[in-house]
Amino acid sequence: MKAVGRTISWITEGASGIAGILVILMVIHVFLDVLMRFIFQTPIDATILYVSVFYMIGVAFFPLGSLEVKGNHISVELLVEKLPGRLQKILSVFALLVTSVVAAMVAVRTGQEALLKYSIGAYSIEASGRIITWPSYFYLPIGFGLMALVSAWKMIATVMGRDSGLRVLQIEDPYIARSNRDV
Repeated sequence: MKAVGRTISWITEGASGIAGILVILMVIHVFLDVLMRFIFQTPIDATILYVSVFYMIGVAFFPLGSLEVKGNHISVELLVEKLPGRLQKILSVFALLVTSVVAAMVAVRTGQEALLKYSIGAYSIEASGRIITWPSYFYLPIGFGLMALVSAWKMIATVMGRDSGLRVLQIEDPYIARSNRDV
């Protein structure tokens, strides 16, 4: 069970890493656009399209699985904390079931839309010509699919009373580690 959980964690952190790369690419792209616009009076064509269609959608949806691993989605526990442990577990399983079913349904529906956009070769017309946009439609089913997978795995582990093996992967910053040793 732990091996599967670690694999799921690795995949979700990889998707979050892609989102991080998209943030860096977006910053570079916008910086170059501003630089070109104000220094050379020649902005980069379709910057707004690239930011809104490719970068921002990936940044928003790729980390959904990782957020579910970490338990960082919105939750209200005011009443639940006061209930007996067994009832808390039942409610947790129910919440995970609902989360996994809804996320899976959204993943399937957005996946169907992505396949449709792929089949018609969806694009947008900008000053520089046709820019394909269909790849960005696959970001949503990936993000929601990972969220459904994580919540379903957490539910299975909870029902079985075992450790899910899901882990928040820690990347040690050598500068922080060095400064902690110096203290």
